[in-house]
Amino acid sequence: MQIKLFLSCVAFCLSFSVSVQASWDEASAEVEKSIEAMLEKVTPYRGQVDADLEPLYQSLREVTQESVDYPYLSKLVMGKYYRRANDEQKEQFLKVFQRTLIKTYGKTLVSFNIKDYKLQKNKTQSPKPNKQKVVVKVASSNGQEYTLINYMVLKDGQWKLVNIVLDGFNLRVTFKNQFSSMAQKAKGNISKAIENWSDSMSKK
Repeated sequence: MQIKLFLSCVAFCLSFSVSVQASWDEASAEVEKSIEAMLEKVTPYRGQVDADLEPLYQSLREVTQESVDYPYLSKLVMGKYYRRANDEQKEQFLKVFQRTLIKTYGKTLVSFNIKDYKLQKNKTQSPKPNKQKVVVKVASSNGQEYTLINYMVLKDGQWKLVNIVLDGFNLRVTFKNQFSSMAQKAKGNISKAIENWSDSMSKK
């Protein structure tokens, strides 16, 4: 009986390990596909930081529409104000936030000359196969190196990005603090906070 139990535990652990590895492979494949797609769109604009980047933003929006969970991210960025917001305000912020990310992606990629990148397997496995961390080592042409951590979640059969950390810079937390600050300055007026966010982005 004890031998059967032991063998069952071993079999379960092995199957779980295979499942986790397969999940990481799928998540990392989605990350790499997205990176390649974005780099392809950015290449014609490389180094043209003062050019009209609206066509690029539109291309990046199309590329990331399925791979980035914008609704989930915008909800977390709004934080406690999400529960207070009405449907119209939530939809409006989703649009503003999506454009914020697109412009951030676009301008960063245009100004940053990527020499190469490499996906790095995690030293420890995720306890949840449907949640994976994909680390990407990025090197620029001037010798600088960066670590990009992509947090991926499997939703309805599709791996989606739910956060990014670049060399310790947590994108989701940073934007959440930014919205909270704007909401406080607007004395809790969510519509005004969203309007101010939109105005600040239009100037960048």
